[in-house]
Amino acid sequence: MRYDVAMNDYGDLFAQAVAAELRAERARKGITLAQLVEESGIAQSSIQRYLKGTRDIPVSALIDICRVLTVSPRLIFERAENSVE
Repeated sequence: MRYDVAMNDYGDLFAQAVAAELRAERARKGITLAQLVEESGIAQSSIQRYLKGTRDIPVSALIDICRVLTVSPRLIFERAENSVE
């Protein structure tokens, strides 16, 4: 964790990093937004906000998105944490 960043700022940075990791994973897997919406059951507008980082991702939505992307939420968090450090 970066100690030169206030805790609120760190939370925001981490949330942005999670969103970036989800976008990257979607690109790696070649999953379209339409596929992600259909297979996750999450509204397109919500997924777009989650992936842009303009809305916090609820745990249940994160799990659903990761399931569609066939990636562990733990791996997404680890990658996000490493990118913020």
